Amino acid sequence: MRLSIPFSVLDLSYRSQGHTLVARWREQPGSDEEYIASYRQVLAAAVQRQCRFWLLDMRRCANNCPRLPQWLLQEFCPEVIASFRTSQQVYGAYLVFPSHVPYYTDIVLPTLAHPANTGYRAAAFIDEGLTTTWIRNQQ
Repeated sequence: MRLSIPFSVLDLSYRSQGHTLVARWREQPGSDEEYIASYRQVLAAAVQRQCRFWLLDMRRCANNCPRLPQWLLQEFCPEVIASFRTSQQVYGAYLVFPSHVPYYTDIVLPTLAHPANTGYRAAAFIDEGLTTTWIRNQQ
């Protein structure tokens, strides 16, 4: 099912059978503000569906700025926890190009693995099938 989101770089859909929110960036956000706004659109759609399982397709995005993982940890993850008002975790499975894997494994995932982040777990994959399997295994 398509969700109506007025945001040009982001395409959101919901897979009811797998209870998964799929966010596909159609292009690289033009600024940090656009990047942040796109994540907030993902969160709004997830809260609307009460969906804690996200497939985040970043393949059309170049490596993002190294400071943005800090924003994810310091601002976005607390917003996620507060929005769901539950002790259950939210899971973000990043689908990336092989050339982007080092950015996620060296910067993004270690940042999100910080002990202060108790509500959002993430993993990165280069294959959508493995991404979907990881999400299903978290359910």
